[in-house]
Amino acid sequence: MDRAGALLWDWTAAASDVVLPVSCAVCEAPGATLCRGCRLMLRRSTVRPGRVPAPRVLAATESTVWAAGPYEHELASCLLSFKNGGRTDLAPILGTVLTGALLRAAQDVGSLGPEILWVPVPTSARARWKRWFDPVREVLARASLPPATRIHAGLQHLHRSPLGTSSQKTLDVAHRARAIRGSMRAVDVRGTTCVVVDDVMTSGATAAEAVSVLREAGARVPGIVVLATVRAGCSPGADSTVAGSDISEFPHSLN
Repeated sequence: MDRAGALLWDWTAAASDVVLPVSCAVCEAPGATLCRGCRLMLRRSTVRPGRVPAPRVLAATESTVWAAGPYEHELASCLLSFKNGGRTDLAPILGTVLTGALLRAAQDVGSLGPEILWVPVPTSARARWKRWFDPVREVLARASLPPATRIHAGLQHLHRSPLGTSSQKTLDVAHRARAIRGSMRAVDVRGTTCVVVDDVMTSGATAAEAVSVLREAGARVPGIVVLATVRAGCSPGADSTVAGSDISEFPHSLN
């Protein structure tokens, strides 16, 4: 990350602290959304956003996946705190993290058309009721968009619950893919170039469905941008309770 990017990180953290004084989302040090040490570690883990291997269910769509970083350490702590801990003050910081991945995707996709549309994966009514906000749209709205790109709400979540009262996280990959099928529809995307945007990629089932729906509606969809990808055999812990004892288990060094 260049000097301008580093200054933006510092400004973002300072601005958030003025509006809503809080403790660090990772180590709980008082006085900042992220303390200086944790911001440095988060920068280090997301300094080289780029292409990552696609999960099997998504590889079948021949889509590229761009990620800001792995779902580990400070990035995982911030995402958990943001999505499940009500720490919406982290949105500007996560938006800065996402910016790097958007820039990399735009560079790779730029030759496919005059404009790229960033299409966020919509949250379900159930998730919105639980969290009272849409995590992906909140972060994307705070990212710095590359030239000749814009955000487009080209996907809508249908008002149904394909899983009943259960959660996708209790299902294996095959069942998750079947459960998510038919849960979205595309709007006003014919003839456009769309890149799907999501927060965390685990099985790839949601992203694969989003790509399929957009393509069926006539859009070109070269790939998906995510904040973080989960390594095989790991769980995103999206239903975990964020607490100091849990966060302290994240090592404060990266290889």
